[in-house]
Amino acid sequence: MAPLNIINGPKPSPVAINMAILTIISHEPDTFIAAFAGSIIFVVSAIDFAIWARISLFAASMIVGLTCSEFFAQLLSKLSDKLFGLALDVPSGVGAVVGAAAAVRLLMYLSIKPKKAGSVFDRHFRKGEK
Repeated sequence: MAPLNIINGPKPSPVAINMAILTIISHEPDTFIAAFAGSIIFVVSAIDFAIWARISLFAASMIVGLTCSEFFAQLLSKLSDKLFGLALDVPSGVGAVVGAAAAVRLLMYLSIKPKKAGSVFDRHFRKGEK
């Protein structure tokens, strides 16, 4: 396997660059900063990965934080109401922090293969296969 060369690697397509720019500018600055902070929290806690993997996971975490900020804000509002009886209006920035820090880690947890049982995905989607 050839080593990954980030500097001289394949160049991103103009479509990917435009999508990244639109994703960034379509959100409020506080949501962007919060997703960045959540991504930093995730990358700092992901010390068991190589640097190139951390860079990729940072980008994925940032994208998840930006795109799912409203979902996580609503989820936190509902949880605070159900668990504590507090009717809170959680801002999208808080949802971005939680989404960026937790979503990629949750997906990684679900895809881990324990020694005997397989991953959570394997257990639910491959019931007939052995």
